[in-house]
Amino acid sequence: MKSKKRSIGDFGEDIATKYLEKKGYQILERNFLKSFGEIDIIAIKDDILTFVEVKTRKNDKFKPASLDVDYFKQERIKKTAQAYLIEKNLGEFLISFDVCEVYLEEKMIHYIKNAFGD
Repeated sequence: MKSKKRSIGDFGEDIATKYLEKKGYQILERNFLKSFGEIDIIAIKDDILTFVEVKTRKNDKFKPASLDVDYFKQERIKKTAQAYLIEKNLGEFLISFDVCEVYLEEKMIHYIKNAFGD
């Protein structure tokens, strides 16, 4: 049985996936997992390969959810993205690391393109 936290996270990822599809992204993969990290959503649009970290909260009263994507989390995501590129034998792509904040009570999405990088 899934924990409540995991179920809320999955629900937020479903919302983020629908949001991206409406914006014209093609979803390539969800929950790409390696021993050292996970990428919630991998999508492509306009020849830009996008790795999306989804952060879901009940509300935004305390702090923006994106603040939980700290330096160490960013490094794990970048390492996992590199593994994805190698595993799928993908060469020359422009890459974007984005963060999607999903706030359930407000029924709001805050999408941050190029939230972090090199």
